[in-house]
Amino acid sequence: MLNILVLFVCLQSAVAAEKWQNFSVPFSIRDVAATEDGVWLATDGGVRYKSSTDDVVYTPANGLEASTFYGIVNTARGVFAVSEYGLIARMSDDFTRWTVLNRSFPAGNVRVVPGLVEFSGDNLVIAFESKIAFVDLKTVTSILSIERVGDIALGVYGPEKMEIRGDSLFVSTSRGSFVRRMDWDHLKDDMHLVDPETWTRVNPSELGSRDSLHVVVHGKTLKDSVLYSDGKSKVLWQFDVKDQTYLIGHELIARYGNGKLEDLTKYKLFQLSGLYELQAIPEGGVIVASEDGFLATNMGGFWHEPMVAFLGFGNHNEAYAYRMKTMSILPEGKMIYHVWGMGFQLYWSMEHLYNISPFNDNCLDELVESFTVAVGTTVAPDGSGFLAATSANGKYSVDFITPDGELSCATGVGSSSFAGPLAARVDPSNSDWIVYVSNRNSLGAFAEGGLDILRFPPPSRNGGRLMNPELKSIDGLDGSTLIDMAIDEKNEVMWVISSTDIGYMEFDRDSIRKPVSMNGLLGAEYTSIDVDPLGNIWVGTTTQGVYRLDRRKGSLDTLTATHYTMMDGLLNNAVLDLSIDKKYGVIWMAHENGVSSLDRNDLRETRTFMTDSADTEVQVYPVPFRPHEFPHLVIDNISSASRVDIYNRGGALMRSFSGSDVAGGRVEWDALTKEGRLVAPGVYYYVVRTPSKIKKGKFIVIH
Repeated sequence: MLNILVLFVCLQSAVAAEKWQNFSVPFSIRDVAATEDGVWLATDGGVRYKSSTDDVVYTPANGLEASTFYGIVNTARGVFAVSEYGLIARMSDDFTRWTVLNRSFPAGNVRVVPGLVEFSGDNLVIAFESKIAFVDLKTVTSILSIERVGDIALGVYGPEKMEIRGDSLFVSTSRGSFVRRMDWDHLKDDMHLVDPETWTRVNPSELGSRDSLHVVVHGKTLKDSVLYSDGKSKVLWQFDVKDQTYLIGHELIARYGNGKLEDLTKYKLFQLSGLYELQAIPEGGVIVASEDGFLATNMGGFWHEPMVAFLGFGNHNEAYAYRMKTMSILPEGKMIYHVWGMGFQLYWSMEHLYNISPFNDNCLDELVESFTVAVGTTVAPDGSGFLAATSANGKYSVDFITPDGELSCATGVGSSSFAGPLAARVDPSNSDWIVYVSNRNSLGAFAEGGLDILRFPPPSRNGGRLMNPELKSIDGLDGSTLIDMAIDEKNEVMWVISSTDIGYMEFDRDSIRKPVSMNGLLGAEYTSIDVDPLGNIWVGTTTQGVYRLDRRKGSLDTLTATHYTMMDGLLNNAVLDLSIDKKYGVIWMAHENGVSSLDRNDLRETRTFMTDSADTEVQVYPVPFRPHEFPHLVIDNISSASRVDIYNRGGALMRSFSGSDVAGGRVEWDALTKEGRLVAPGVYYYVVRTPSKIKKGKFIVIH
């Protein structure tokens, strides 16, 4: 039943104006609670429900407001999850969404001890690293917290074990174990609960201990190798559910029944962690990269099996320390990727094509012998290949790599030894390539540096060679190196960030300026930047999530921020990279523990819709339209400058849409008239008008 409900929620939100999705690996497992049909798992990647028929992972996109959970309990008042810092959420009765009911504990910035969350009746007991908190489940409000048990200060010797047995609460620390008799029905009235002298020291053996050497199910010792590591059991929790037994460890999920053991550990929907970079695919979708050298794609709503980027080599610590931006994708689908020290790899549909490495006889720079280093790549401005900036002992070089793996190097053309990310555009007056490269005095993201502007004749004029640039160097942002750039061709401006500042450079100027006003933007450490089709700027931060900066009245100097965090649906407030898929209208965000995506109509590029160069026709779906099953009828792939009118069979106007209603080339109709009444079943007609075209069609509404 649970999977049907979740599917229904996904279908309902699929045509909504704004939709969050999170993708994470639901491990390590920190706590487990059993139900009649399965088990709830508190993990570092959200809360997971696992049964013989369902496997669902809940994250901030489902209302949790956190992605790391250390406690889970199944009570008469529902299922409650406790996050790493004590945020308390409850699952809805229809198992579709979580609601956060208590946010008071995270402000203390004290971690919960994983697995030490218990309940009795209407009382929740949470062991933090320096205290024990008691919560009333009827109101989900704090009763009180205690910081001492017996003669032990929990801030010095924190709880290591906790167990409820009837009216007794047992707590164990490294300096002793204690028990206290509890009046669970009247806990609020217990005036002596704060008195440490009401705790009695007991023998540590009175707290239960597990068999660390054997796994025994109903008297039978299981010897399957998946249950053991170095001769010790990996099983920490064991629950009987119907006629099966779940055996669970931090990195293990197994199920035993009918004499057979199933290993359910592998989570197939998303398998990467340690992410640091992603890139939207021009034809729709995204590619992500992990520090340990794996790539994965999502091109149709699901993730493909990760592939090894290059012989098992990854970018590891350098990936984030230097803010590497080395994935670039041509419109035709070919991709370049840099492996630290190993050169460049070219792919087509995730199939490896070419290896351009310092071990070959070529012109690649070598920072040390046979070791090529690049922090950034970009697509050549005319789409004829890729550009990379490689650091050197002298001055950095700019390299041109064709889709067929041919290499041309403009050696030593930079102003510094070290280069950061780069961007490029075509000068429409003469077809020259304008290449922007972040120069640095060291490789780190907090290095000093500025911006090099190199003007190259296109290689097509020089027999395929990149050569003879003109160089101009300008100041960066308060002397700091730039860590990411995003070109807005429509508005003839390039936006840039350092780790601490945001700036812009207009195409007809050779200087970087900071906006005068950025209302709503808090001081942050930035990681990434991109520009959407409307000219809004999106920036990722290390701790504050994502900001969208809207240009007020088109001004480059007056920006208004909209702030997105885990409270809105982000998987994690640490956003390591972001990229906008302008084909489908999705912004993708990389986190160490997974990926977030936000679908918004206004993120789609609509300039070609309803023109002679459009590659998609106007579409209407779902047809027939059943308003009680789907919240909206969608009229898609229309011009953002259009007006849409919907008429009934008699020619009466039911609804009109224009302006912001058609943002992103899509109209969503809820089957209501302009007066707010539900329309009758029958045949309806739509008319889409632009200054130069009219598109008509019909559809059926069924109740």
